[in-house]
Amino acid sequence: MQGDGSVENMIKDFVFCPFCSMELVSGHIEGRDRKYCKRCGFVHYKNPLSSAAGVMLKDGRLLLIKRGVEPAKGKWSLPSGFIEESETPEEGCMREVLEETGLRTIVTKLLGVYHVNSKMYGDVMIITYLLEETGGTLEAGGDAADARYFNMEEVPRLNVPGFVNIVEKVISGSNLLDQ
Repeated sequence: MQGDGSVENMIKDFVFCPFCSMELVSGHIEGRDRKYCKRCGFVHYKNPLSSAAGVMLKDGRLLLIKRGVEPAKGKWSLPSGFIEESETPEEGCMREVLEETGLRTIVTKLLGVYHVNSKMYGDVMIITYLLEETGGTLEAGGDAADARYFNMEEVPRLNVPGFVNIVEKVISGSNLLDQ
């Protein structure tokens, strides 16, 4: 954790080696400035967290959730979340959509991979899929306060820049959804 004790810095940075507890130092390693441990050789690579988001369309409408928890509590978003250990990105996407919307789905297409920088989590890689509903009942759950379909002309502002990019392509009718 950084000296200011904030959660934001605790999640993004190591100060001490997770293996031997020695304070990390900065150095130029593999072409980048990185923190490392002089004692055991640990290098803190700060890889992005992996997450997955689902795009679901029904009768020309887009499924969104309203976040019920921070970060971005009260903001509209694609159903999404972090990929869990031992889970494929597709499985993570389908699980998150089920948890947040009550809908069972299957992945039909990879739509894109986006990088965002989160104040809370640091670098996040968002893998976005087109999904098809296979069952369930639409109902907000998990960390979602609301879940509903929006007509394309009524889609509210979204909280994640990568989501904005993908939704703009969906709304514009680009060939993103073809093939």
